[in-house]
Amino acid sequence: MRGRICLAAASFLLLAALIGTWTALYWAESLFTESHLVGYSCCVTEEDLPALGTLERTASDFFRTFPGKHLPPLVFVSASVALFAMRMAKAQTKRGLPLLFVTLNLLYLVADFWLVGISWSLSDRLNGPWAIPYTGYYRTGYGIALHVALWLVYFFASLRANTDRLLCAGPAPTGG
Repeated sequence: MRGRICLAAASFLLLAALIGTWTALYWAESLFTESHLVGYSCCVTEEDLPALGTLERTASDFFRTFPGKHLPPLVFVSASVALFAMRMAKAQTKRGLPLLFVTLNLLYLVADFWLVGISWSLSDRLNGPWAIPYTGYYRTGYGIALHVALWLVYFFASLRANTDRLLCAGPAPTGG
């Protein structure tokens, strides 16, 4: 009886950690959208912006308002939840999957913040200091490219990572 209570408590804490890391992923993706996909802040004059109707201005305006500002975080977190659900449905051994996804989510968050710093440093080094409040996609393109690469690595790892290695156990026994 006591073992079941401990297992239930551990499962609840792991589920809470998983939901918490998905919430943190949503927050991090929202920050990325605001810092890289919106090319200007609230305090920019009309003269500093590209002409209305240009691709850069249209994309920037889209990601500045609803639904664009929620689109990248929703797509990313929804895809992560869907991959988790798919793996849970197909897995023979489900015990390690929540821990695997918590670990992958935490690794993603660390890599995301690390790559954002690298991309801003790279942009400053190659383009020089900011002259106007409008940053433009030529300044954030490095970060966008690194971020897309990080998404691909995350989704590949989510599909391919082995829970047996995470739990330091051998493969699940097969019937026979």
